[in-house]
Amino acid sequence: MRDRPETSRAEGAPAKPPRTVRDRLMEPGRSFSNSELKVVRVMLANYPAAGLTTVSKLAKQAAVSDPTALRLAVKLGYDGFADMQDALLAEVEAHMRSPLTLAAGGGTRPAPRAKPNVYQSFLDETLAQCSAVAKETATADYERAITLLTDRRRNILCRGGRFSRFVAGILQRCLHHLRDGTALLDGTAADIVDELAAIGRRHVLAVFDYRRYQTDVVDFARQAKARGCAIILFTDNWRSPIAAFADVVLTAPTATASPFDTLVTPLIQVEAVVAGAAHRLGADWRARAALLEEVRADNRVTVDDAASQSKPRRRAPAGQKHQETK
Repeated sequence: MRDRPETSRAEGAPAKPPRTVRDRLMEPGRSFSNSELKVVRVMLANYPAAGLTTVSKLAKQAAVSDPTALRLAVKLGYDGFADMQDALLAEVEAHMRSPLTLAAGGGTRPAPRAKPNVYQSFLDETLAQCSAVAKETATADYERAITLLTDRRRNILCRGGRFSRFVAGILQRCLHHLRDGTALLDGTAADIVDELAAIGRRHVLAVFDYRRYQTDVVDFARQAKARGCAIILFTDNWRSPIAAFADVVLTAPTATASPFDTLVTPLIQVEAVVAGAAHRLGADWRARAALLEEVRADNRVTVDDAASQSKPRRRAPAGQKHQETK
């Protein structure tokens, strides 16, 4: 049932390449059950290797039953799990041997070059990781995250770990411009724990947790989930323990040449989600942003506001002033 080469096309027109398994996993509008979506996340986070293991191993990694993994293969349009694996193997072979791979570099193999310095090496690796972000998260997860974050009936809470709390803060401040009812959980451990008393079904927790995963962040998310809170998890390819019970999981590659995992890729995800939220809210967010700007102008929050109010008024010539007061 896999895609076959196109035969009905204009003479001389190039045939469209067959859709890959990843294309089908990320196809907009394709609907997955919650259990199937767990398998999708595992496959995208370690593509294509995750799909080339046994059904049982894939299902175990996704914490679902074997039949769920089998159903997903059929839903993607394959005759079964083995048929989907054949497609994955064909992709690997095509990538390794196809002339198109060489043509992407100008038709010839690039000449060896000297190893770049650490600065250039880091930038090159980080740019490659940025390109990989879009390939590792299901479109359905992005859409679900945007739906939760733009639901005005819910309050949004953002929390991160030692470093990722700064990215959580950026998400919260951006959402603050788009809608009301957002808060950043950033204080002492005791203060943050107290917030659990008010958390319920009308809350969404956007939580950031990257290796090495923090026990306090995981415990807080688990207790929030038990109280009915929806969980949006931003994590890395190794996946925080929160992934086992999160409603949405957005993974990003974070390993680079630096001894510290990068937060550039999570920030890209945050900005993509914010852009989607703004688009979903439409004109509503503009009205709120205008109100915020008005309040800030009244309080001279930014340099341009302060300059406009402190600028001395220009005096009119004496004759002109006399005419105006006649």
